[in-house]
Amino acid sequence: PPRLLVGAPWDGDGQGDVYKCGVGPQNSSCSKANLGAAAPWLRGSAGHLGMTLVGSKDGGFVACAPLWSQECGTSVFSSGRCVRLDEELRLVGTVAPTAQRCSTYMDIILVLDGSNSIYPWEEVQEFLGNILRRFFIGPGQTQVGVLQYGEEVVQEWALGQHPTAQSLLEAARNLTRQEGRETRTALAIRQAWWAPQRERERERDGGRDRGR
Repeated sequence: PPRLLVGAPWDGDGQGDVYKCGVGPQNSSCSKANLGAAAPWLRGSAGHLGMTLVGSKDGGFVACAPLWSQECGTSVFSSGRCVRLDEELRLVGTVAPTAQRCSTYMDIILVLDGSNSIYPWEEVQEFLGNILRRFFIGPGQTQVGVLQYGEEVVQEWALGQHPTAQSLLEAARNLTRQEGRETRTALAIRQAWWAPQRERERERDGGRDRGR
């Protein structure tokens, strides 16, 4: 029996989907592709899949989400994305017009004064959280380490120790002040300078392998 493909770009709060409906009989029903389960990248993005439907030579078709966007820190890139489906609405593959990866790549060591001269400490935690929210955190993207100093210098966490923004923000909220009468800023900066060198040594043992 003939079938009608129906794009539903507003389905699922704008995620979008595709339906295949029977044509002719009065009680014909429609079946949903449920592409959000087959293509996890669709979830959480109002890409409006199904806004474009194009037939393919193998009997299947291509459905596109032209408004699919990717967040990279505070930036959002709308490149669109498409999926190839067979005639039974099964996912065959994904068509990505551009590389689906954020280009930002940085290793950042933050140096915090935790001596008695800093008060209130809550403002330092808030400042740290505001900075961290601006970066796209990930093993292949931005990594952040923190040193805190007063009379001594302490590495609060190393590069890559917190691989997600959520983990970093939680660590920032729980960061306690060292205190101390001395403020050894020069020593802290010197240690921060050498921290990436130590990370390179770690990479040679199977860690991150891209250059800085």
